[in-house]
Amino acid sequence: MPDIIETPTIDESIKPIPNETTSPQIRRQWWKESVAYQIYPRSFQDSNGDGIGDIGGIIQRLDHIKDLGADLIWICPIYKSPNDDNGYDISDYSQIMDVFGTMEDVEKLIKCVHERKMRIILDLVMNHTSDEHPWFIESRSSRTNPKRDWYIWRDGKPGGHRPNNWESIFNGSAWEYDKETDQYYLHLFSRKMPDLNWECAELRQELYNATCWWLDRGIDGFRIDAVSHIKKKPGLPDLPNPKHLEFVSSFDYHMNVEGIEEHLHEFKKGTYGKYDVVSVGEANGVGADQAVEWVDEKQGLFNMIFQFEGTNLWEKTLGTLDVLALKRIMTRWEKALEKNGWNALFIENHDKPRIVSTWGNDKEYWRECATAFATVYMLMMGTPFVYQGQEIGMTNVRFPSINDYPDVAAKNFYNLELAKGIDHNDIMQIIYITGRDNARTPMQWDDSLNAGFSTAQQSWIGINPNYVRINVAQQEKDEYSILNFYKRLIRLRKENDVFIYGIYDLILSSHTQVYGYTRTSDTKRAYILTNLTDRVAQFTLFQGLSSSQLVLSNLIEPVPEHTDEKSFKFHPYEIRVYIIEHKKKDQHHHHHRNSHEKKKSPIVSTESTAAVSLTKRQKAALEKLEHISNKARNQVDENIILKATEDAKRKVLTTLKTKAVSETTINDQEISADSVVIDIENESIQKKRERQRSLVLNLEHITPINPTTPSCHSSSEQLRRSFSAQVSTKPVLKGRHADSSSDEEYEIEKRTTSTSELDDETSTSDGKDIDYAVLYDDTIEDFSYTSAREQAKKRLLRNQQEIMLQQIKEQE
Repeated sequence: MPDIIETPTIDESIKPIPNETTSPQIRRQWWKESVAYQIYPRSFQDSNGDGIGDIGGIIQRLDHIKDLGADLIWICPIYKSPNDDNGYDISDYSQIMDVFGTMEDVEKLIKCVHERKMRIILDLVMNHTSDEHPWFIESRSSRTNPKRDWYIWRDGKPGGHRPNNWESIFNGSAWEYDKETDQYYLHLFSRKMPDLNWECAELRQELYNATCWWLDRGIDGFRIDAVSHIKKKPGLPDLPNPKHLEFVSSFDYHMNVEGIEEHLHEFKKGTYGKYDVVSVGEANGVGADQAVEWVDEKQGLFNMIFQFEGTNLWEKTLGTLDVLALKRIMTRWEKALEKNGWNALFIENHDKPRIVSTWGNDKEYWRECATAFATVYMLMMGTPFVYQGQEIGMTNVRFPSINDYPDVAAKNFYNLELAKGIDHNDIMQIIYITGRDNARTPMQWDDSLNAGFSTAQQSWIGINPNYVRINVAQQEKDEYSILNFYKRLIRLRKENDVFIYGIYDLILSSHTQVYGYTRTSDTKRAYILTNLTDRVAQFTLFQGLSSSQLVLSNLIEPVPEHTDEKSFKFHPYEIRVYIIEHKKKDQHHHHHRNSHEKKKSPIVSTESTAAVSLTKRQKAALEKLEHISNKARNQVDENIILKATEDAKRKVLTTLKTKAVSETTINDQEISADSVVIDIENESIQKKRERQRSLVLNLEHITPINPTTPSCHSSSEQLRRSFSAQVSTKPVLKGRHADSSSDEEYEIEKRTTSTSELDDETSTSDGKDIDYAVLYDDTIEDFSYTSAREQAKKRLLRNQQEIMLQQIKEQE
């Protein structure tokens, strides 16, 4: 693992705690070592009794955030706004919304945060403004106004039709007609939130001025909202419409459109790039293959971005978590940004339903699943964000009327569905599952009136009735509460650099219940093992683990004593975290062994292999991997990487030419000097890159599994080929995510499962737990842009069918 180079921070009194020895490419940064806490100000704390959260309320509750262990606070918009979309429709960037307080209150908040050795970032919305912003008022006043080009105006099509068929993200058309000037303006979100025209240089400069105005007031950075939407497809053409819909989902033409990088590089250079602050982009549509370009340590657009492949998985699953798909998504991002980038980790925010009510079980296993989901994401590589209420396991809510839901998106959806003749109850069932207001009910501080949020008779949105049993005050007294688990978890991350800078590796890749991974530094390796289902799970590791190495569990009862245990049986949603101390092995011993084995290795002429060409698939795979993970700007490092790549190619060509080399490489008794013999404790980043390339290059050459052949490797080995093996194969995975040719073959592949109720997974037979088989299982659908509401409809239909079938059985 690369050494850590410490860089100066804004506040010299806030210094990272040096732990393990680590290696040369990773630079220590304060925002990497932080834990962030997101505040939705309208729902956090009301300080003046008007039923609406405010800045004074945030100041009152700062000690809760400090005690939790978070040290970076992100506050959703507090700017002046008519509040059509809860503050994301800004009418003045330099003024504060009256219900939140004054600029003096903000200055006091910044001071109080810094006094507690914490930092604060604000939400910055620059894709659109409110239609009540002075800029737009001027823009719409006439076609010749100097600010007309600051927004996107177009003539309608002949016959009174809109400029194109784009659908708004908030439903309906993305165009609104302006009678005074006889043109339409574009609004990707609410009709009261017109999109800014980033092709206008004069507008961009005004946006940069507004950004610097806030930075000069001492804030520590921004989370930049909807930033991947600022560039639209040139010409704003119609989208393909084979189904002849009235409006077509328009993401492809305004989300991460080609050319957006030019705007964002200029934005960074003119604003936060000049300050020692953190920048976090909300980058919908940016995949792992592009992420390094966005967050490269030296040349990136932001320090980190929120990726939405995970949230799209939420929309796709809704109520059931596909653990394999989650592994693919998170591992892809962890490995893509391993060297030159950084992740922003989250499982909840102000736009998504509560995690315990979607992925988890908020009744029977409420505490267990809340702590399991916390563990699985918070110890990965990246800065974890905790959304208010997540730390006490707040759940979804079910209000009876649409009038109880302030969310403009929910209201639009309700009205559109009602116009189609859909029944009120059916529409509400979908809103219960998908509505954004699930995350916006007031913070539950105690069991008093309005959950301690406000002394008003009525708050701006209803309180979840379960506040009498789910609240901060009650959980502070309970040693085993979700809140106190979060405190232990955050403390564990902060006290062990291995959870911040350690290399991430996936284990138990094909297990359908357990998400396991390791974090490895030069002196420590941590095992993070989480059962993410409501069923018992069992598995086997190559590495034995002991009670003395256990540093975290979410069980109330003590974990039974164990020594060098390799087989485990986890309760529903059980988690364990182990840390193993280790020392570097004797390098001289390894050198002597390799020198001895080199004599056994067959010699292949480089001239004889030169004629062997890579397949198109290998070339594409190699290019993609290099694009994802090898964006080094340092020329010396570049040369090392290029050399490693050439070495990997040479090995593959040798393998293709001489079958004996492959057999010798796999054979544990005869390993050539050119083989990738892994010593993970001492392995450098360059060697890790070489192994990854070796894996990609060898995907084309798959040895078919033949269970009847005595000489072939066991099915468990074929199932879980590791990055640790030089000649890796695309795994033939069996189970619910792959087709089985026969029941007999299925049983062979799943030989470790003891009953139909338990999923079991073993370590690789070559003696390595690290395993990336799930990345190459093409049958797993890991994310989708499918509408969450469409998925909710399907889920409701399945539930209705199950009820009908049950009724029929009872009648019989």
